[in-house]
Amino acid sequence: MNNHSETAKKPSFRTLPWTGTGIIFFAHFVVDSQANFFAPLVPLLKEKLGLSLTTIGFLISCQAMSGSITQPITGVVIDRWPWLPWLTVGLIGSSIAFTAIGWVTSVYGLTAAVIMGGILFGLCHPDMAARAGRLSSEHAGFIVSLFVTAGRLGFALGPLIAIFIAETLGMEHLWVFILVAVLAMVGVKLGMPAPPRRKKKDEKALEREGLVASLKHVRGPILLLFGIAAVRGTTLANLGGFLPAIFVEKGLGLWRGGMANTVIFFSGAIGVMLGGIMGDRYGKPKVITIGVGCALAGMVAFQLSSLEWAYISLAIIGAGVFVPMGVSVALAQEYLPEHRGFASSLILGSGWIFAGLTAIPLSLLGERIGMLNAFWTLPIVLFVGLVLALSLQRRDPEPESTT
Repeated sequence: MNNHSETAKKPSFRTLPWTGTGIIFFAHFVVDSQANFFAPLVPLLKEKLGLSLTTIGFLISCQAMSGSITQPITGVVIDRWPWLPWLTVGLIGSSIAFTAIGWVTSVYGLTAAVIMGGILFGLCHPDMAARAGRLSSEHAGFIVSLFVTAGRLGFALGPLIAIFIAETLGMEHLWVFILVAVLAMVGVKLGMPAPPRRKKKDEKALEREGLVASLKHVRGPILLLFGIAAVRGTTLANLGGFLPAIFVEKGLGLWRGGMANTVIFFSGAIGVMLGGIMGDRYGKPKVITIGVGCALAGMVAFQLSSLEWAYISLAIIGAGVFVPMGVSVALAQEYLPEHRGFASSLILGSGWIFAGLTAIPLSLLGERIGMLNAFWTLPIVLFVGLVLALSLQRRDPEPESTT
């Protein structure tokens, strides 16, 4: 009954906090765009520092793991002390670290920049997501969807921004993007509501005790959702990390390599929005299955076609991989309604820990048989994801919402 009354009240866009929404959209765009500077510049860094394919795989793993492993931890810390300047530190710090890849002169410096960038990138997201959700209870779904879309657009356009700066000013001048990060930070400081003060400690203790009991109760579907998140992350980490270098190696140029990542993440931005719309209409488990199935079909098509036609299959992969993203988070939060922050970090952050580990063995395999041949492992990974999604759908009945 409560659901009907909620849908009857149509939120008015006139009451939407446009200023705060625009600022958090811009901040997320900036954070995620600079996080995608490394991959498109790999061909230039390979030439400058003499990187091997295995070293590149190691660096991709470092970035993916440092950015994901910190999110559950920083989520707890930010919930405990929300008024401290976590977003300011993360936004500016990650910008300094990720733009440093343009002027570092050794593999050790590059490794440090990638790891520090990943850690500070992970620090930003729980804070930004919490701020987005607090802007308006009336428009929370719409604002969070826009927030997620901003990140996908950042990942999509980040490669083109990095290549543009590298080709017009030189890779060592990548630091100019820090000025954009400063602009986003100023917007957050001046245009967004101050975070709330700390909640009572005993409330937090009870919450943590309840989390263990809640996880035991829904461990089956939560493990399936985690597995699907790991499959998504594995596909994205390896495609996004190695594609630019493959395009350059095949003589298609730096811009076309960067555009490959742009296509994946731009179509992913569309996929996130489509997934949210379809999930409400057809059921979240079913939409997750459709998304993973589309990604599998696109990955097989990519492997069977030439790179000149790859953008079509990459668009299908991007949309398919991202369709389940927001839906998986929403479903995890339905299973753990009292622990929404933990549910979000489990799907968005923790799944990437496993994904980050896969770049090293894949790069070693690529050294032996060629990277494009090594990519045949990705359809196998996505097939496993499809099996997990079908298992979730069969269990499923979506959890009954509790209010």
